[in-house]
Amino acid sequence: MSQATEVIEYIRDHGSITTMQAFGLGITRLASRVHELRTFGINVEREMVSVQNRKGETCRVARYTIPGGVPECFSA
Repeated sequence: MSQATEVIEYIRDHGSITTMQAFGLGITRLASRVHELRTFGINVEREMVSVQNRKGETCRVARYTIPGGVPECFSA
């Protein structure tokens, strides 16, 4: 399964994905995967959100969503 497909499935199942969540999937370049999805015509939106890191410090990460949900042609 491609990383772009993993991103699609994660967003479908959870509603959004952050860079930290992508790291948990082994995806270290989420922005590149999002770019690929956009070239396929998928409208992926980015919002910067504040989260706590492992040390309890507040940091900002990108949270990606697909407004209106994942298109049918990409649903597994």
